[in-house]
Amino acid sequence: MKENRRILVIDDDEGIRETYRDIFTPALESDLLLKGRILFGSPPEQPESVPPKEYEVSLAENGRNGIEKIRTAMAEGRPFAVAFIDMKMPELDGARTSQKIGEIDSDIKIVIVTAYSEYSPKDIMSATGMDDLFYLRKPFNHEEIRQFAKALTHEWNLERKRDALEASLKKVNKELENMNKTLKEKVEKQASMIVQAEKMASVGILAAGVAHEINNPIAFVDSNLSAAKKYFSKIAGLYRKYSEIEFFLEHSGLEKATGLFNEITAYKKENKIEMIMDDLEDLADESIDGINRVKTIVRDLKTFSRIDELEYKYIDINKAIDTTLNMVRNEFKYKADIQKDYGVFPDIKCFPQKISQVFMNLLINAAQAIEEKGIIKISTRLITKGRREKDRFIEITIADTGCGIAKENLHKLFDPFFITKPVGTGTGLGLSIVYEIVKAHEGSIDVMSEPGKDTRFTVLLPAVT
Repeated sequence: MKENRRILVIDDDEGIRETYRDIFTPALESDLLLKGRILFGSPPEQPESVPPKEYEVSLAENGRNGIEKIRTAMAEGRPFAVAFIDMKMPELDGARTSQKIGEIDSDIKIVIVTAYSEYSPKDIMSATGMDDLFYLRKPFNHEEIRQFAKALTHEWNLERKRDALEASLKKVNKELENMNKTLKEKVEKQASMIVQAEKMASVGILAAGVAHEINNPIAFVDSNLSAAKKYFSKIAGLYRKYSEIEFFLEHSGLEKATGLFNEITAYKKENKIEMIMDDLEDLADESIDGINRVKTIVRDLKTFSRIDELEYKYIDINKAIDTTLNMVRNEFKYKADIQKDYGVFPDIKCFPQKISQVFMNLLINAAQAIEEKGIIKISTRLITKGRREKDRFIEITIADTGCGIAKENLHKLFDPFFITKPVGTGTGLGLSIVYEIVKAHEGSIDVMSEPGKDTRFTVLLPAVT
């Protein structure tokens, strides 16, 4: 960045202005310059001591002219680094001039110059509302002015370099942040794509079944709501009749009231109001059931198709099973007795919500496999399959005395959307979700079953702590 050595001088005395020019850009002495030197109390300088021409000086005869020069410089992108401003000037004094210049250019270094003792630095700062002004009292020598100019232009340029470095650093940090974010997103996207590719391998073949599962409940909900709308239209007509009788009872005699009541009775019979009232409750129940089925389907689809970010922590497996039993109690409380055989072992580290979902899906499947009355057996124990620490597992077994599973279906049981239940009673995602969760925990799941006999699911989860 090229150094800024632009200086603005604002003084109503022409001789003093020319003296400033001579100080910063020395030339041959003239009578006018000599007069200015005398006013400043400085002796004539020797030619050999004159510094090189290194400043670009602009002169203004009053405050308003100086302010215009500041505006022009800012518009051109060539701001002044330093302004020397005389305190006592007609119309606009140095304090007001400094204040207005500071509003236009907050970076410029301002030096207030005065020969009057009544203007103290404190007074000037109070008048301008600025606390970063510099103060110089006349008379002063040329070297003093040069030192002010040298120090202040240097400070101005250092500040601009600092601002440029800060801006550059912010830009670099932002670029690094964006690069890290982009890289992270790419890694996450690629990982997600790999998982999704595995999960969705069979979705195309089974898409029709999924559409059927979703469309069925939606269809009857829509039909029921349409019927409800017609029913409510008829009820609205009845309500209007009741409104008429209320109005009549308030303003008429009792004879006409009897006729109106007869009319209402006939309306109710003609439009089957009693039947509608009875049917509305059934419609509501069916609609709620249909919506709940849709929610279950959507929830299972979402769970199957996304990678959740959940807390990974230690849990007590036995307590987790008991908690899940409480959540799904309605599924088995009328048709299955629970038998528990829990072992004693340390807590294991896992995703608690996901493991609870495994238990929930297996328990619901067990309950649904029991047609009338049966037993669900749950057991847990610590097993060892080798000498290494990673060969220790928690074994969770959930068995039911239900209808069993055909041998030819066992190998497809964990495939997405595979279902052995009647259409409308499941989504085919429950066991595939269980499989994915157990696999993500570096565990395994196995199933043993025969038609008409019990079904036994065995889950192994690493017991490594």
